[in-house]
Amino acid sequence: MIKIRTFIVTFILSIIIIFGGFMLGSIKAYMLLILSLLSLTIHGMIIFFYLIYKRDYDNLNQTIENIINDNIDGKIITKFIKQHKLNANLNRIVKKIEKLSFKKEEHELTIRILTNNITHPIIYIDRDGRIRYTNHQFLNSIDANIEINDIYEKLRIQSIFKFIDDAFIFESKVSDYLSINDRFYHINAIPVRNSVYDIFSFIGILFIFDDITELKKYEVLQREFLADASHELKTPLSAIKGASEILLERENHSKATVREFLTIIKSENERMEKIVNDILLISRLENDKGIIHFEEVDLTKLIYKVVEILKPKINAKSQILKLNLTDKLMISGDYYRLKHVFLNLLLNSINYTDENKNIYVKSYIKDDNIVISIKDEGIGIAKEALPHIFERFYRIDKARSRETGGTGLGLAIVKSTLDIHKAKIEVNSILNEGTEFLIYFKENRN
Repeated sequence: MIKIRTFIVTFILSIIIIFGGFMLGSIKAYMLLILSLLSLTIHGMIIFFYLIYKRDYDNLNQTIENIINDNIDGKIITKFIKQHKLNANLNRIVKKIEKLSFKKEEHELTIRILTNNITHPIIYIDRDGRIRYTNHQFLNSIDANIEINDIYEKLRIQSIFKFIDDAFIFESKVSDYLSINDRFYHINAIPVRNSVYDIFSFIGILFIFDDITELKKYEVLQREFLADASHELKTPLSAIKGASEILLERENHSKATVREFLTIIKSENERMEKIVNDILLISRLENDKGIIHFEEVDLTKLIYKVVEILKPKINAKSQILKLNLTDKLMISGDYYRLKHVFLNLLLNSINYTDENKNIYVKSYIKDDNIVISIKDEGIGIAKEALPHIFERFYRIDKARSRETGGTGLGLAIVKSTLDIHKAKIEVNSILNEGTEFLIYFKENRN
């Protein structure tokens, strides 16, 4: 603005001098006129180039501000780009930054894709305690109610907050087991360090949550199973020990006494052997699927075979067995394992049904399923016991179960075998009226 004002004043003075020169007509006046015109021309050129370069300067300054503010859409592209290397180089810088920004977005997208497809919940918190990243599993599995850039103190779950707080205190790899929203997690805190000139500086911590709920349930079941197995084996072992001690107390027992105690030892040994065999069988069914050999099985013929085996027991109790079976019900399965299933279920009906009562076995097709029904008029099962009957060592009537030689594993073996065959079993029962087991198989249409 000062240069423009100077130009205007010089212009006015030059006009006055030119007018005065013409009036005076002297040589000095003409020289002064020439100098004034020269000065006017120089000032005009200076202002002309100033205005042009000021526009470039403003554009350059705006672009630099855009780069600083991470807004690089505005570029300097003027008609002087070929003449001004600064503009051209600046545009190259902008393009380079755009490429780097695009690569950064690509890397962030890759990280999101990878972490969001990992089943473990993940959260990353920087050294300032701000949450910089969470994957979908973390947001879906853990009701944390947090957002990116929140401080981790906003975590509402106290156990997670305390673990994160301790991890930042030590700035080293730590792990712990936490119960969160009725699920169990093994959490690992992994410090992240950045290397600058071979110097590693702490920049944050990555937290990985491993859901071990199913493993915990398995551990609980395993402990319960071992406790139940120990308890079940303790009874026959105690009986064997007691009988042996009585026989060893003195030598002059009568033959009848010796025979009585040897019979107890033999009976309890057989019972213990049966428990061990059932434990081994259920373990193999659950862990070694190779023991199942699939083939085409005619369920109708299989059930007739089971009835033939158990017919003497039915006759011994004067029970009435009513069969209503559809011919040629074909499935894919293991003949001998399925035979064990139906032997167990039908034998339960015989053992828990009084004399002169009815037992019904029928088969039919329903919704593309083969349904086998085994129904009795026995003692029935209490409503509160129904959810537990397929658990290991669960007995509805412990005294009666031991009388009939039951181990408490029969129905657990039935359930495991049917699970392998992808079959479903249901039970309906009314106390003192009877029980019905319904088994659903997928029909083999090949």
